[in-house]
Amino acid sequence: MARSCIAFAFIAGLVPASALAAEKMKAREVVAHHLDAVGSEAARVAGRNLEGSCALAAPATGGVAGALLGRFAFDSEASRFALRMKFPSQSYPAESFAFESGKAVVAFVLPGKRSGLGNFVNTHDVILREGLLGGVLNAGWPLFGLEERGPKVSYDGMKTLEGRELHRLRYRAKKAQETLDVFLYFDPDTFRHVASVYKASQAQQLGPTIESSSSEPDWYLQLQETFGDFKSARGLTLPASWTIRYEMQAKVTQNWKYDLSVEALEK
Repeated sequence: MARSCIAFAFIAGLVPASALAAEKMKAREVVAHHLDAVGSEAARVAGRNLEGSCALAAPATGGVAGALLGRFAFDSEASRFALRMKFPSQSYPAESFAFESGKAVVAFVLPGKRSGLGNFVNTHDVILREGLLGGVLNAGWPLFGLEERGPKVSYDGMKTLEGRELHRLRYRAKKAQETLDVFLYFDPDTFRHVASVYKASQAQQLGPTIESSSSEPDWYLQLQETFGDFKSARGLTLPASWTIRYEMQAKVTQNWKYDLSVEALEK
């Protein structure tokens, strides 16, 4: 018995302290530290307006010629918010997402036509309904009021994202999230929210025979928001850089990347 105890102590000594701490972490602890990192409760939920530049890098297909430079505005108050991106392009003039009067709204890019990003968010409008879009830039960020929303939030441990080891929470809305997986990532030192990942897949229909089955590959879709360059202003610590990346994997992989740079914050 003594030897077993000594062996266990030796093995435990080889595990980094941060890893041991992560094993003991609870979802509510991550959320509590995260809220402290953002600012006071009054400052967190206060309405705010942001604006800045927006750079789009897209596949040179579908009328979007690879790269566009534009402007964005993001305003939020309580559960209401709107993100609008405008570009100097006739084929892709704007992208708009909003949650207003209890309804998620994804605008058409052109009459009757949405972008790939727009289609994804429209299909999985829980991203808008739950206030997930924009992370802490959104005054309606769900972690600011978990008791009111009532989602299931669980701790996944330390996970690697883009070469970084981060705390990960799995988010499940109280209703109508369906097959979408939602993961929220937090810096282990500061507990700032640094990324959100939304994953979905679309299997092609199988027929009764091989001949009648679809020859098209399954689709794997992912939307990722990444936040950085955190700055303190008006009692809050908020990211000044916000990247939205939409990826579609089928026969080929296509990526749309929107780099938003916050230049002004008003409350």
